[in-house]
Amino acid sequence: MIFKVGSEVPMIICICANVSDRKLRAVVADGAATMRAVERRCGAGAGCGACRALVRECLRESRETRAQVTQVMMELAVSETPVLAPA
Repeated sequence: MIFKVGSEVPMIICICANVSDRKLRAVVADGAATMRAVERRCGAGAGCGACRALVRECLRESRETRAQVTQVMMELAVSETPVLAPA
Protein backbone atom coordinates (compact mmCIF):
# COMPACT_ATOMS: atom_id res chain seq x y z
CA MET A 1 0.00 0.00 0.00
CA ILE A 2 1.49 3.28 -1.08
CA PHE A 3 -0.89 5.47 0.90
CA LYS A 4 -1.25 5.41 4.64
CA VAL A 5 -5.00 5.30 5.19
CA GLY A 6 -6.21 7.48 8.04
CA SER A 7 -3.21 9.78 8.10
CA GLU A 8 -3.95 13.04 9.87
CA VAL A 9 -2.12 15.11 7.27
CA PRO A 10 -3.22 14.77 3.64
CA MET A 11 -0.44 13.87 1.22
CA ILE A 12 -0.32 15.74 -2.08
CA ILE A 13 -0.36 13.13 -4.85
CA CYS A 14 -0.49 15.47 -7.85
CA ILE A 15 1.33 18.76 -7.57
CA CYS A 16 0.13 19.91 -11.02
CA ALA A 17 -3.56 19.67 -10.04
CA ASN A 18 -3.09 20.00 -6.24
CA VAL A 19 -4.78 16.65 -5.57
CA SER A 20 -4.34 15.03 -2.16
CA ASP A 21 -4.52 11.35 -1.33
CA ARG A 22 -7.92 12.00 0.28
CA LYS A 23 -9.28 13.69 -2.84
CA LEU A 24 -7.93 10.90 -5.04
CA ARG A 25 -9.53 8.22 -2.85
CA ALA A 26 -12.83 10.12 -2.87
CA VAL A 27 -12.80 10.40 -6.67
CA VAL A 28 -12.05 6.68 -7.03
CA ALA A 29 -14.67 5.74 -4.42
CA ASP A 30 -17.18 7.88 -6.32
CA GLY A 31 -16.74 5.73 -9.41
CA ALA A 32 -13.61 6.78 -11.28
CA ALA A 33 -12.21 3.38 -12.29
CA THR A 34 -9.66 4.35 -14.94
CA MET A 35 -6.77 6.78 -15.26
CA ARG A 36 -8.77 8.80 -17.79
CA ALA A 37 -11.75 9.04 -15.41
CA VAL A 38 -9.48 10.25 -12.60
CA GLU A 39 -7.91 12.81 -14.95
CA ARG A 40 -11.32 14.12 -15.94
CA ARG A 41 -12.72 14.30 -12.40
CA CYS A 42 -9.83 15.85 -10.49
CA GLY A 43 -6.95 16.43 -12.90
CA ALA A 44 -4.51 14.00 -11.28
CA GLY A 45 -2.31 12.36 -13.92
CA ALA A 46 -3.15 14.85 -16.65
CA GLY A 47 -0.15 17.14 -16.13
CA CYS A 48 3.50 16.10 -16.00
CA GLY A 49 2.67 12.45 -15.26
CA ALA A 50 4.85 12.08 -12.16
CA CYS A 51 1.82 10.99 -10.09
CA ARG A 52 0.49 8.40 -12.53
CA ALA A 53 2.09 5.46 -10.67
CA LEU A 54 0.39 6.55 -7.43
CA VAL A 55 -2.94 6.99 -9.21
CA ARG A 56 -2.62 3.52 -10.75
CA GLU A 57 -1.83 2.07 -7.32
CA CYS A 58 -4.93 3.70 -5.85
CA LEU A 59 -7.05 2.32 -8.71
CA ARG A 60 -5.55 -1.17 -8.24
CA GLU A 61 -6.23 -1.11 -4.48
CA SER A 62 -9.80 0.00 -5.15
CA ARG A 63 -10.37 -2.85 -7.63
CA GLU A 64 -8.97 -5.37 -5.14
CA THR A 65 -11.19 -4.05 -2.36
CA ARG A 66 -14.28 -4.16 -4.57
CA ALA A 67 -13.43 -7.73 -5.60
CA GLN A 68 -13.08 -8.77 -1.96
CA VAL A 69 -16.38 -7.14 -1.02
CA THR A 70 -18.11 -8.80 -3.97
CA GLN A 71 -16.73 -12.19 -2.94
CA VAL A 72 -17.95 -11.77 0.64
CA MET A 73 -21.37 -10.64 -0.54
CA MET A 74 -21.65 -13.66 -2.83
CA GLU A 75 -20.64 -16.00 -0.01
CA LEU A 76 -23.22 -14.43 2.29
CA ALA A 77 -25.92 -14.71 -0.37
CA VAL A 78 -25.15 -18.39 -0.89
CA SER A 79 -25.07 -19.15 2.83
CA GLU A 80 -28.39 -17.38 3.41
CA THR A 81 -30.21 -19.09 0.52
CA PRO A 82 -32.87 -21.32 2.03
CA VAL A 83 -32.75 -24.96 1.08
CA LEU A 84 -36.17 -26.21 0.03
CA ALA A 85 -37.22 -29.63 1.22
CA PRO A 86 -38.35 -32.03 -1.51
CA ALA A 87 -42.12 -32.24 -1.85
